[in-house]
This record gives sequence, C-alpha cells and structure tokens, in this order.
Amino acid sequence: MEILSLFILCHNRPDDARLAIRSVLAQSDKAFSLTVSDNSSNDEVQCMIQNEYPDVHYVRRLPMLPALEHFNRCIDEVQTGYFCLFHDDDLMGADFVAGFSEYLQKFPEMIAYACNAHIESFGKLQQKLSFLSCRNTETISSPRVLAARYFSRAQLGIAPFPAYVYSKERIGKLRFEPDGGKYADVTWLLGLSMKGPVLWISRPLMTYRIHASNDGATESRRDRLRFLAFIKKNHALLGNAILQDYRCSFVYKTILKSPDRSHPIRRRIAKAFVKHYRWARYARLETYQALAKRVLVKWLAST
Repeated sequence: MEILSLFILCHNRPDDARLAIRSVLAQSDKAFSLTVSDNSSNDEVQCMIQNEYPDVHYVRRLPMLPALEHFNRCIDEVQTGYFCLFHDDDLMGADFVAGFSEYLQKFPEMIAYACNAHIESFGKLQQKLSFLSCRNTETISSPRVLAARYFSRAQLGIAPFPAYVYSKERIGKLRFEPDGGKYADVTWLLGLSMKGPVLWISRPLMTYRIHASNDGATESRRDRLRFLAFIKKNHALLGNAILQDYRCSFVYKTILKSPDRSHPIRRRIAKAFVKHYRWARYARLETYQALAKRVLVKWLAST
C-alpha cells in the first residue's frame, strides 16, 4: 500500500531530471507514487518524459508558477499520508524510501523526517556529509534546536531541504509563504518544528548536488534582512543567541565583506557590532559547551 507521494520538481533541466527520475525508479522499496511536476518555461522536460518515461505520472504547470507556489500546489495535491518534494538536480539513494519506512515505524510521532546526504560539488563528490552525528538519528525537538543547526557558530551541518519527507496530516494548513525569498525553506522548516518534532536520519540516503544554476546560489541583502525580521519576531522561541549569531554572520559580516564602500556609516556600525558580538559570545558558557560538543561529535564521527 502506498503511503508516500514523491514529487520531482522540475524546471528547465531535462538532463538533470532524467537522472533524478532514474534514481527514484531504482528504489529498493516500491511503496510510493511518483509525480513529475514540471514547472518549466519550455517543453524540454515534457519531451524527455514523453519519449523516455511515458508511464510516469507527469503534470505540466501551465501557466508556470512562482517557485514557492509550485511547492504549495504539490502539497495541495497529495493524496497519501506522507510526501516528499524532491528536486530535479539531486539524486535519491536506492534505500531512500526503505529508510523512511524503517524510521516511520520506529518514530511515528514525527511531523517530518530527513536524511543525511552525500555532497557533490560541481561534479566532484565531497568526503564530508551534509551533517555530522555520532548517533543513528538526531531529534530536532524545537525551533531553537533547528535554528542552531543553521546559524549557530558551532553548528554541525544540516539535512538538505530535498531530503525531507512530511506528514500531510501533521503539517495541516501550513504552507510556504509565496514571497518568502531565499530563506523560505528555513522559515517553512522552523514552522514545522513549532508544530512537532523532526527526525534526522544520520545515514546518507541521497546526493545533494551543488552547481552553478542552484536556485540558492545567489541571494540578496533584502532576503537576509527579511529573515532577520522573522528571527526577531520569533526570538522568544529561537533564542537571543541565534539572533545575534545570525546578525553577525549573515548581515553585518556581509556588509564588511562587500566591495561597496559608499556607505561608511553602515560599515562603521557593522564593525562595531561584530567587535561587541565577539566579546559577548565568548563570555557565554553555552558558547564553550557548543564548541566542546562540536569537537566531540567530529571526533566520534571520524572514528
């Protein structure tokens, strides 16, 4: 019985989409339904599917949708208990579905499940996995724990966004913010963690591919400031330390690294904040606890 819907979200990359489809069809556990959701501006993916995978369920989004509305449309169409929004430029390991099924039985109360990943950067497979852990699973028990994985200065990596499988019932009416910008995936995941626990599987069950045309390869200061406003709005849940870490690494340091010298007052403010932040950070006990945990986990993961 199929309880899992797999969506491959496509946009103008027929060669990548072919590899992604092939990796899904090679699953050791066939208890899933597959939909290729094509949000392309041309017919290349459609022609490839018609010629090579005529039996695969294919949906063409016409007119083309904004990226986040594409995600939401797929969620609205889910008819099973669980679903995954997989990307056309990534690859599923052969045991992706089997691994999800195994941990669903062990931890049925989770709102979402995600796996570790091999990283392929510009065609070269990296030695380091997407996140480090010395345990079989990591339970993300709160938004603060998840935010620390993304923005803490001592973080140990993250489960990549395409690796997530979601409970349709538990997410309820939660959807992506259509104008969420480049951090919309993070705000979505933080919203999930506010509703229930998330499980990360330490075994790498997919390959996350980094290349020049990644959607997240570029971002704007506007996106960073918009996400800063989100953290400030939810700082009671996320913690003041995360707010300060994010401000330092993702806002003020980017100002100092910018070649634009036309805003000297802004640069002076950024420099003063970073200097104060460093003193304040090393005065916190939790800084040393996080650094010690990072060293320990790295050591255990390497043995």
